[in-house]
Amino acid sequence: LQAQTVKRLSNLSSSKIETNPQNCCVLQSFPGNNSMKMTDPVWNSSRPAGSHPANLFLNNPPNFAMPSAQLQPSPANFLPPPLSSVNTAVPKSTTSLVQGSVPSFPVPSGLPSMNGLVQPPNLSTFRSEDLFTDVALSPPVTAAPVTNVAQAVSNFSSSTVGKTFLPLLPLPDDPHFVKQHVPPPTVHPSGRSMSSVSGHGIGSSPISEVQHNFAGLQYPISSPINAIIPDMGNLNLNAVSPTRTAVVDLLQEKHPIPSECLEPPVVTLPRPYDRDLESSDSSVLRCTLAAVPESPSVLKKCRLPLGLIVHPFKDLKKLVMVETSIIVRCRSCRAYINPYVRFVDRNWNCNICGRANRLPDEFYYNPQTGKVGDPSLRPEIQNSSIEFIAPAHEYENRPPQPACYIFILDVSARAVQSGYLVIFRDVLLESLRLLPGDNRTIIGFIAVDSFLHFFQLRENLKPKEFVVSDVDDIVMPSKSFLLFYLDDSINAVESFLNDLPERFADNTDPKCALGSAITAGFELIATIGGRLTVFQTVLPDIGNGSLTSREDPNLRAAKEVTNMSAASDFYKNLALKCTERMIAVDLFVLGDTYVDLATVCDVVTFSSGSVYYYPNFDACSNPMEMERFRSDLGRYLRRKIGFEAVMRIRLSYGLSVHSFFGNFFVCSSNMAKLSNVNPDSAFGVLLNLDDNIDQPVVCIQAAVLYSTCHGQRRIRVHTICLPTSESILEIHNAADLPAIIALISRMAVDRCLYQQGTIQMAREASVNAVVDCLYAFRSASASREYGTLLCSRNMRLFPIFILALLKCKAFAHGYSIKLDHRISAMLQFKIMPISNMILELHPNLYALHAISETNPNAPLLPLSFEKIDRHGLYLMDTGRYMYLYVGPGISDTLCKSMFGVNSYKEINSMTVNLENDNAINEHGMLIYNFMRSIISDRLQKVPVRIINVYNFREDSPSKELFLTHLIEDRSETSFSYVEFLNFLQKEICGK
Repeated sequence: LQAQTVKRLSNLSSSKIETNPQNCCVLQSFPGNNSMKMTDPVWNSSRPAGSHPANLFLNNPPNFAMPSAQLQPSPANFLPPPLSSVNTAVPKSTTSLVQGSVPSFPVPSGLPSMNGLVQPPNLSTFRSEDLFTDVALSPPVTAAPVTNVAQAVSNFSSSTVGKTFLPLLPLPDDPHFVKQHVPPPTVHPSGRSMSSVSGHGIGSSPISEVQHNFAGLQYPISSPINAIIPDMGNLNLNAVSPTRTAVVDLLQEKHPIPSECLEPPVVTLPRPYDRDLESSDSSVLRCTLAAVPESPSVLKKCRLPLGLIVHPFKDLKKLVMVETSIIVRCRSCRAYINPYVRFVDRNWNCNICGRANRLPDEFYYNPQTGKVGDPSLRPEIQNSSIEFIAPAHEYENRPPQPACYIFILDVSARAVQSGYLVIFRDVLLESLRLLPGDNRTIIGFIAVDSFLHFFQLRENLKPKEFVVSDVDDIVMPSKSFLLFYLDDSINAVESFLNDLPERFADNTDPKCALGSAITAGFELIATIGGRLTVFQTVLPDIGNGSLTSREDPNLRAAKEVTNMSAASDFYKNLALKCTERMIAVDLFVLGDTYVDLATVCDVVTFSSGSVYYYPNFDACSNPMEMERFRSDLGRYLRRKIGFEAVMRIRLSYGLSVHSFFGNFFVCSSNMAKLSNVNPDSAFGVLLNLDDNIDQPVVCIQAAVLYSTCHGQRRIRVHTICLPTSESILEIHNAADLPAIIALISRMAVDRCLYQQGTIQMAREASVNAVVDCLYAFRSASASREYGTLLCSRNMRLFPIFILALLKCKAFAHGYSIKLDHRISAMLQFKIMPISNMILELHPNLYALHAISETNPNAPLLPLSFEKIDRHGLYLMDTGRYMYLYVGPGISDTLCKSMFGVNSYKEINSMTVNLENDNAINEHGMLIYNFMRSIISDRLQKVPVRIINVYNFREDSPSKELFLTHLIEDRSETSFSYVEFLNFLQKEICGK
């Protein structure tokens, strides 16, 4: 075959080269076109050369496997019921529709709506030789409104009629368009699998048969075409040669170690999409698959979930802000202009729906140079994440709300004993002048036990307290007495806070009317909007929303956990009222007393709030929880906040939103309403692949419209572009493991809390996800070796993360876990950013004793006690906690360096404060510097979160806290990692 190919390529422009009839592949060339196609009889379609998995120049042509039995899709293990579908009205010229759902919640007036999507226009007249070359880009600046540029734009445009500006997105009807092969990412990600078809079966068999894709095929190492045949130097394949798939036998990796930074996979886009942007942060919008399947059938065969993890309000190092009189948007789908649109003459083609839109004259103006020129140099085209200052006349139907903060404080006897009021006072006094807002900022306080306590604070006057004893039918004092501007009363607020702990120090009332207090807070700011910050220590047992204990301590270790759903709809209905008035509720739960978090949390989850849980909180006896509460509260009070926000997801044709996961209210098929939005919350989105995708890429855009604390309306827009692929192996190689794990955990929580599911059903679904993934990869790959458990290298950590999910507090069974502890862990998974979740499931374990002057970084160890030496010093970083494990045989020298004591027995301190320099000598300094470097690196993602390290010894009861995170070891009720791999192998071989 190679000899025949060399011989016949000598006259490529006018000849047609064919292989022997039994040789499966036909190479064709066409006069006047420098593209080469390869015809595959099995696929019965023409494909660009280089995109076929087989190499044309193999000496022995591969034997292609015929399609196996039709795939029998298994029920989706986690999928919630899809949103009800309605057809969107589309103009008559529209050739396709995107279906969505519109729940009964009304969309706020004045907000942009989603119209129908249309097919791209025919661009067959486009000429590739008319392309303009991209030029060097300069940092964008704020775009001021442009005046008197219409004539300049007209002159500029008339000289470029018929020209096309980069970025250029060719469409299939372009005669020069050749679809490229999508190479796998080059950076280590990881992948996982789960059913993507509709259904709710949890314990069913994952899949039966998967088509064997190119059985026996061995991928050659890609080589430059010019090095293979010199005569092909002028041949433009416009494709990337396939690379070898890195296959790992999991049974040979008994102790996997995740890399310290599990970054998103590098997305390799075909030309001309692969353009350099001035700023791009892929962590704000991550897709579980960096290569999107071309059809629903391919997605089913891959057994991988298709979804998004959206972190829309993340603190970004660089976020370009644009102020302009006109925000350019598609007239059809209302997508915002972005780096992946196409400019043709004075129009731009939307990369979401394909519609041609007129480009405003102002968009030709470059605010940095002050000249009229190439629109592709605008900041909107140079940044994948951008923030617009919205014109008031277009995005405001009322003045933006002021920043309004109401604090609802539990002052029952248990709350007073815990000592949290002292910490609350200290932190709020430190943050009072740093609260986000302006001179319109409003503040108020409500205290609650068996009664409701309201406070009137005025400058130069003593605080007045109003007590309401009837908590079932609340008669509130005048709002003008209870709300006040912070700037006008800041001295009075400081005086009130200083006296707060002493005011209730002698309170012996054990009851708490929490439901009535939240209702009062809602009524107080219903006409304004804002945030209710609630502190709770005991079960609400009086007044509106009163509850009774549902926890049976004898059933904590049962296989099936009960009472995970709400006992009453009171808190959910209250949350819906808050959402309608743009009020968010955040809840701080302190102490180990049962509070029925499964019921109370509804007021948080449906109002876009957050839950913070501190078990065993006591300001005196538990300094670790005290310091975590202090740092969390400080971060909470000072961080950036957005009010009255809505988030909309826009997708290319063929994709649609199936479900949202997070704390918000879904008000249409692709839009969620967020009363408040903060930089520490991320959301999950499960996608449907409804139709075949005939484009080389798909585009996804997430836009958040919100009000700043200074009363300004803004739109933050994130856009990503992903290649498409029909190769199962390529899609597996492009899977993003952290995003997949984050999506699976959110779906499992949703199944348990809101779909009447059980812990056991969620556990079985998680295991089925791994079995599906590994079986699909095994069926698509060439290897059939006995006694192996194969996966692609970037998916090798999938089993260990699923095992960690099974052993975490949210989904573990077989040992005693308090119900509130379990529910709080689930609620954290719902909103946790990917980086935090990875550490929560698989902590980092460092051998600190190995640090030296020549090696200042501690090695990372597997999570197994087998790796723990009794003479060592180990640091375990779980994200929210850090544990310092001191081996009983630690040397006296290391004790002296770290703790300033002469021996192990003299270590009495329970904590190590990394803010202070505790090192005695240079070796101790190196260890402390390493520990600080871990925290400083994380502070870039979660600022101002200070972590104190908990210290315990070998014979301490706290050792159990350390051992429960060693997920590779066997426990009384769960597999070890090696046993789990053997179980997976048995399940796959039994198919």
